[in-house]
Amino acid sequence: MESITRRGFLAAATAATAGAAIADDTAAKEEVRDPFLGTQGEPLKVGAPCLQSPAETTMGVSWAVSGLSKGVVECADNPAMINARVQKSGGYGLLPIDTSALQVRLTGLKPATRYWYRTVTTPFTDYSNIYDAKLGEPVVSKIYSFSTLGSGARSHFCAINDTHARWKSYQLVAAKLKELAPAAVIWNGDATNTTQKKSTAVKIFLNPPIDDSDWAAELPTMFESGNHDFRGSWISRKEEVVLPRDPAERRSDQWDLKWNFAVRIGEIAAIGLDTGEDKPDGHPKWFGLANFSPYRKAQAEWLAEQFKRPEIAAAKFKVVFCHIPLFAAPGSAAYPHDGAVIDPEDFAHWSRECSELWGQTLENAGVRLVVCGHQHCYRFDPPSDGRNWAQVVGGGPDLNRKGRGPTVIEGFVDGSDKLRLRVHDLISGGLLLDTAV
Repeated sequence: MESITRRGFLAAATAATAGAAIADDTAAKEEVRDPFLGTQGEPLKVGAPCLQSPAETTMGVSWAVSGLSKGVVECADNPAMINARVQKSGGYGLLPIDTSALQVRLTGLKPATRYWYRTVTTPFTDYSNIYDAKLGEPVVSKIYSFSTLGSGARSHFCAINDTHARWKSYQLVAAKLKELAPAAVIWNGDATNTTQKKSTAVKIFLNPPIDDSDWAAELPTMFESGNHDFRGSWISRKEEVVLPRDPAERRSDQWDLKWNFAVRIGEIAAIGLDTGEDKPDGHPKWFGLANFSPYRKAQAEWLAEQFKRPEIAAAKFKVVFCHIPLFAAPGSAAYPHDGAVIDPEDFAHWSRECSELWGQTLENAGVRLVVCGHQHCYRFDPPSDGRNWAQVVGGGPDLNRKGRGPTVIEGFVDGSDKLRLRVHDLISGGLLLDTAV
């Protein structure tokens, strides 16, 4: 009887403790302050700005904040910021404010021109009522600079891929980018893993926990999604953190091609395509949410139009960027994304649909190079019969497996009639490839 009583006492005590914990947790949740009511005395933290979606006459600026704020960018054609122009966030009407990220698109810029800029972020200390809202002291960033793109820009790009929020690996990437200082960086997919909340995207794209977290403050970045950048319950809203291309760059019926780009980086025409997911739309893991096949077809039409633009057609070197390779490695198991053959690990190695939709257009346009990622392993495929363009695939974030480590793919024009291509191995510090294409 004593044993039973003891067990009953322990059970009752455990239940009481659990009940108290639930009550305390409920109370804590009820006491959580609504961030949209203002910072309420909490100091505002402001991240370094990140340059996004650069073009000839526009430049995007996004930055992280820790509380409800409004933001502007001051921009000038001189480092002293004399006669700086103030550009507000958003478009017409009510301008956006946010608790975690702010965005401004600078417009009316000149091609291939250097500018200096800084962000000015002002917190709302109290926004419990619009008529009684109160502002705190503005936080002014240091002065940074950037150069717009165009045919007169430096013919120099770097491409990164499959960073996957692996911070030790990402730090190596960021340091190499700052060292090489290209005219533009192409973030070629799989920046994320699975994104369930906005704060994860803010951390990855705007405020990474690395030493060189400000690398994108002076190196403009063009982003193309990888398959992981479509995974998670929040990720369909990534434009709140990664500023899309200027809608003026495309027809209204193509606005859903939010990050596709076709821009001149000096003598290089850089074209960005989105290969989408690496599984067929009917795959059970997508619960009917996937609609990538029509997306790829829409890009095929858009792609053909870009090569007809005089400034793109006239470029000496045409380079295409997309996350998933457009053909399988020689001798490898050819598992495409279209479901004809399924990899035992449920992983597609290449995109047959994209190859069929885009390949002939690339051939007809005289594309020299296609830059990919996805496979977490460097490889280079030179041109072959029936394919006049080379394909290079970047590495992955693994620091412990040979051949799977991070890379930076660099392309530049060195004064000859060739595009110089280098693949930097960030573990050894050497080059995996140094060739002309």
